[in-house]
Amino acid sequence: MLAVLFFQALEILAAEGGGIFPRGDRLAFMGYSGDPARDLTNGFTVAGPVYGNQMPYLQRCFSNGWPVIAHVGPRITFDDKKPDKYKLNEATLRAEVAKQMQELAPHKEIVWWAVTPEELRPWRKDEMKYLDIVCDVVRKHDPLQRPIYLYNPNHRDAKSLEPIAKQVDVLGKGCYVNSSGKKRDRAWVRWSVEQELAALKAGGRPQALALVMPELCKDPEPAEDAEIRAWVRHDVYLGLASGAKGVLIWSLFKRKEVKRTWQLWYDAYAECARELNGSRGLAQVFLSGKRCDAIKVGLVKGGGPGAVTLGGDAEPTTTNERERAAREVKMASWTTAEFEQGGSRWLFLINSANAPATFALANLPPGAQLVNAFDDTPFALNHGQLSLPAYGVAAIRFTGENK
Repeated sequence: MLAVLFFQALEILAAEGGGIFPRGDRLAFMGYSGDPARDLTNGFTVAGPVYGNQMPYLQRCFSNGWPVIAHVGPRITFDDKKPDKYKLNEATLRAEVAKQMQELAPHKEIVWWAVTPEELRPWRKDEMKYLDIVCDVVRKHDPLQRPIYLYNPNHRDAKSLEPIAKQVDVLGKGCYVNSSGKKRDRAWVRWSVEQELAALKAGGRPQALALVMPELCKDPEPAEDAEIRAWVRHDVYLGLASGAKGVLIWSLFKRKEVKRTWQLWYDAYAECARELNGSRGLAQVFLSGKRCDAIKVGLVKGGGPGAVTLGGDAEPTTTNERERAAREVKMASWTTAEFEQGGSRWLFLINSANAPATFALANLPPGAQLVNAFDDTPFALNHGQLSLPAYGVAAIRFTGENK
């Protein structure tokens, strides 16, 4: 069986083109429990994981050649209240996961593996042993060596993510801003991605990927509906500017809690997806662009240094008391990311403040033309300054620079 898989892998790799990063040049933009036919025609690039019985969903993707994330791991529960509910039997676990892999590994449509159950607790030795075994079996039975991902709770920080980071290839933690009490602390998205990157570095996995994991799960107050598009764009682009290499939304399922505004959220995410992976190719800037800091940006008016409140009561059974504890961390109210890519210079500027802000730009590329990277129209500064609304995002491409 392994020999057959090996030769299938060679054929797939030889034919692979335009695949999903890091095995290709397309940024993974996806959501849990979506409709692949709908999503993949709206700019999304991957059918994200689905809860429950995944096989009908996977078979639909296999038959249509759609990129998809597959869950791997037995249906078990680590239950503190019932310590005998699950006892780690390594031989049984290895056999169960190997059987799953024998069935799923031949399908080239699978681009990443998602370990289940999610939210494994790093302070539990049995759960970390479980993760180690599952990852080991997956790698031994996957000739393509596709990345392995595990979802982690919103309040994880670099310290508690490090044991996870040592095992997986794609590290994600929720940054469900509104539903985790950070609606007006949206710089928390940057903090979240930075925690993932710090954990990967500390865990000796600097080449592994961090995800930005925003939300589509809850209606805001009716008076806030008009803010949804700005929230979405802020969270996606702040996550990517902070170093994330993929977007995974929870979730695309039309749950009753978001019935009134689901379409507003979805349309905003799809707009970002098309900008990133469509003809403008903004994803390539974040995936392969060279980071630089030649352009100087300074705050003229608006949000200055701020603080983000950490902790909260989300996911209480899988986070510990330290992670849930309320405390503050100082965070800038704005973020810049500058890149060189494709013969152009690029600058992304994100205002995380709850009010408009004005910035001064200096040391611009000499002789360059300024273009709005979102719509390819000329971009004009006002006496070297740029103003952004609350949660506003600017993307400038500098072309024709005098070298």
